[in-house]
This record gives sequence, structure tokens and C-alpha cells, in this order.
Amino acid sequence: MRRAINNIQSLFEQIANDNPKAFQLFFDYTYSTLYRYANYFIEDEDLCKDVISDVYLYIWQNRRKLPEIRDYENYLFVCVRNQSLNYLKSINRYQKIRLDHADIQDLTDRTTPEKNMLYDELKSIIELTVNSLPQKCRLIFFMVREEGMKYKEAAEILSISERTVHAQMCIALKKIGRVIKEYRFGKK
Repeated sequence: MRRAINNIQSLFEQIANDNPKAFQLFFDYTYSTLYRYANYFIEDEDLCKDVISDVYLYIWQNRRKLPEIRDYENYLFVCVRNQSLNYLKSINRYQKIRLDHADIQDLTDRTTPEKNMLYDELKSIIELTVNSLPQKCRLIFFMVREEGMKYKEAAEILSISERTVHAQMCIALKKIGRVIKEYRFGKK
């Protein structure tokens, strides 16, 4: 999307002047990139489409302000991120996903050498999963889970919002939860 900044600027000016064809070109040009970005936050295909639709509706409703925007790519990504987080918030209302509820020691009985080996195997798998998280996500997970920081503390240290910390923790805990579920019940 970066190489077409001038094209987007031109399209934004035309959209601000109520040109639906320019809006359609803008839509066609940006949809797949914005969809992929929304998919980082929301895995459900239909919800991603809803998020993107709402973003385009917002852009159309606020089209008069478009020529004032200087960093178009950032603007679009912020719109998608905010709308994605709003959807997640409305769906789960900050549903807490806690690794404590899936305590490893409760998952495996360590009374025999074989069961002890299974415990060690699960622990290794979880460590590999944590280490495979994106750098920012891994850092936030470490700060919150290992260092016991509150979301607010981690957000202040990293100069990000608490919502970003929450979203990153959800990503990390979902992946870990998925690995534990696959370990216990096999892939589905």
C-alpha cells in the first residue's frame, strides 16, 4: 500500500467531493490489506468482514475530513485496529482468558515416570509456544505473567494503551490454550 500514497491522496480528495467511483477504487485497492490486518485481531471471517465494512462506512461518513489526513496507511490501520478491538470488547466484554485455569500440574499426573515425562513434554511445548509469539506479544506476556505486572504498568512502561496489552495477552493465552487443548485432546 505504501507505493500508492499519492494515489490514495488523490482518491481521498475525490471521495471528499462525493465521488462514489473513487470510493470504489479505494475499496478495491485497500480491502485485502485491511482484511488481513483485521484478521490479526479477529480470527472469525464474518466478523472481519463486519469490521472492514464498518471501517469503510466510517470513512464514507467522515469523507469531508479525508484530505486533511497525511499518513493514510497509519490512519487506515488505526481505524481497523480500533474497530476490531471494539468488536472484541462487545463480543466478550473483556472475557478473561487465564492460564491459571489450565494449570499444567492439574493436566498431568506426575505419579509415574511416564506421567512425569508427559508433564515435562507439555511444559516444553508451552515454552516453545511462548517463544514463538511475536516479540511484542512475548514481551507483554513476560511482563504480565512472569513479572506479575498489571496491564496498566506494562502499558506505561511500553508506552502503549492498556487495551493493546489486553489484546496481546489474549493472543498469547489463546495460542497457549490451543496448544494445551491439542496436547490433551489431539488436533481437531
